[in-house]
Amino acid sequence: MKLRVVEALSCAGLLALSSCGAPASGALDPPLEGGEVVEPIKASPPFYGDPAHDAVFGVDISHWEGPMAQAEMDCFWDSGVRHVVSGTQVEEVTRQQLAMAVSRGMTVDAYVYLYWTDDIAGQVKEAFKRTAGFPIGRMWLDVEQDPGGLGATELAIRVKAAADACLAEAGAECGIYTGRGFWTGEMADTTQFATLPLWYAHYNLKKELSHWSTESFGGWTEPVAKQWAEEVLCSVGVDKDTMQVVTEPTVVDRSLPPAPSQPPPAPTGLYPADGSRVSLDYVKLMTGLVPHATQYQLALESWDGAAFKPYYTWTRVDGFQKVTPQLENRFYRFRARAQNVHGWGAWSGYSVFEFGKSITAPPSGTPEQPPPPPPPTGGGDFGTLSPNGTTHSSPSVTLSCAAVTSASSYEFTIETSKSGSWAPYVKYTTTGPSRTFYPQLHQTTYRWRVRALVNGAWTAPSYDATFQYQ
Repeated sequence: MKLRVVEALSCAGLLALSSCGAPASGALDPPLEGGEVVEPIKASPPFYGDPAHDAVFGVDISHWEGPMAQAEMDCFWDSGVRHVVSGTQVEEVTRQQLAMAVSRGMTVDAYVYLYWTDDIAGQVKEAFKRTAGFPIGRMWLDVEQDPGGLGATELAIRVKAAADACLAEAGAECGIYTGRGFWTGEMADTTQFATLPLWYAHYNLKKELSHWSTESFGGWTEPVAKQWAEEVLCSVGVDKDTMQVVTEPTVVDRSLPPAPSQPPPAPTGLYPADGSRVSLDYVKLMTGLVPHATQYQLALESWDGAAFKPYYTWTRVDGFQKVTPQLENRFYRFRARAQNVHGWGAWSGYSVFEFGKSITAPPSGTPEQPPPPPPPTGGGDFGTLSPNGTTHSSPSVTLSCAAVTSASSYEFTIETSKSGSWAPYVKYTTTGPSRTFYPQLHQTTYRWRVRALVNGAWTAPSYDATFQYQ
């Protein structure tokens, strides 16, 4: 389909930044089988923009695509993308997309889709509110909605109101996103806004900004960006752009550390974050990537009013999974772990979140808490365990017990307490009665015990000792 002959449609006769449509990536699909390992997303041959015009390869992402995983953003990078533009229709999606893009070394812009019958200035102010705190280079005014009978003069008045509201905000430039067909038709090819930066849509796969010489309109002498395709990239539905940017990116160290000699540490960067609420129709469980990890497990649990119960566990190579929980308006929690050539590593702590739009009070009952460790009874053959009942902040903690006569090995079992239950963390086997390890979870209570191998048989475990890691 075409919009005014020359621009391809995204949906319902609108340009590709529109707020209509459904996610290209199937966000509402039911969960897959827990044991199935989905193939990793793959980068496209890299495109690096239009260096002759100081323009980079950019993508714009609507709220329909939802939150972005690190694996997806890194795949963008490997495909040559250096700039991301996020829509501002849904705040929780906007802020997550921007945060992930910035953290992975992208520069960022945002756009506000203008609805002609709503408060124009209010829409712009809300867009700035939703992007507050992020290094936005430009706020783009998305001029494409069907005018619904409004003439060119009235549309120009409303675009000017949006531009005035945008220019009144500090911290970002303001620009116009539109297409030649819409502008020459609905806007009567007005030149009133030719002093503002232009980002225009023309889906002819001509990627260089020099093509403006045969595609110009609206009195603009040159554009700063062109949207030239609507495609799937790294399994994400995006619009592809060649864009000049006005901000500097965060430098990200992408060098791979040396191969480890043991299983990976517990993943960090879980999303949804602990204590958050998800008001979308689905949840995208995600974790930060661990160097040299080959796959991840994401274990989801639901609160039934008395306790958290297992819901499902997925094994994924890219560290994320979209799922539509069957039960809305309740609490869920999940955790993650990673695997490398040495095996599965420790589970992360839990991230507890609310799913739904009408949760007005916490669920009945109190989430279960780990039972207190039994008081020391002298430790039997293991003596007094250390540490126990203390707080630590140094990078490493040394677990120790008394030597057991004729013991050839010692097994140290460590657990963590977070969000109401004890969870296995890591297990070590040593030849001596001590073991130094490096806790990865801060503000967490650890519990540990030890047993010994004597004459080929394991003894009963010691009592449990605990310590707090700051």
